[in-house]
Amino acid sequence: MRMASTNINDRAAYGLPEASHYLRMNYSTLRSWTSAGGVILTPEPGFLSFNNLLETHMLKALRRKHRFSMQSIRRALGEVSRITHSDRPLLESSFSTDGISLFLEFDKDLVNLTKSGQTAMREIVSLYMTRIERDSTGVPIRLFPFIVNAQEAEPRSISINPKVAFGRSVLAGTGISTEVVAGRFAARDSVPSLAEEYGVSPSIIEDAIRWESPLMMAA
Repeated sequence: MRMASTNINDRAAYGLPEASHYLRMNYSTLRSWTSAGGVILTPEPGFLSFNNLLETHMLKALRRKHRFSMQSIRRALGEVSRITHSDRPLLESSFSTDGISLFLEFDKDLVNLTKSGQTAMREIVSLYMTRIERDSTGVPIRLFPFIVNAQEAEPRSISINPKVAFGRSVLAGTGISTEVVAGRFAARDSVPSLAEEYGVSPSIIEDAIRWESPLMMAA
């Protein structure tokens, strides 16, 4: 049995169904990535930590365009981890630059990318990295998940912070649960009235409702 971590970022906090919703991932894909022998090492079987959530968010960036095999990704990340002495290379703030350069060195399937392909990969990884907010020491503290599409223009209306609302998704800058907002809307409260009550713009309320919809985006 693993000893429970004292670091809030490493504590088991998200069951697979909830994590798959937050990450906009297919449940079976997430289960595969986080199972025994998978790429993401979780604190407990079937549960992800906040750091796991961020690692999976970044792993999606690697898979988004080039669809690298998980075997290739596992080998490359293992080498990056060995060289950088980092247990979580995907979460290093330099991964979108120096980390990617190392990552591409360690597997023939990866290095076969064209120069333009490598540039596109760095851009995608950088885009995903910008959704992670860090403290002054570089430790990740908050995720602004993509609500609909992984694009630079996607608003940062929703945030996930392990120290706020037990790590559940909230309206950014508040402790107001998106689940509560969506539930009240389903119970016939209007968007304008909810926006006025919570002191936010109607567009943020609409984003919360959209975020809590059952839409699933395949990884």
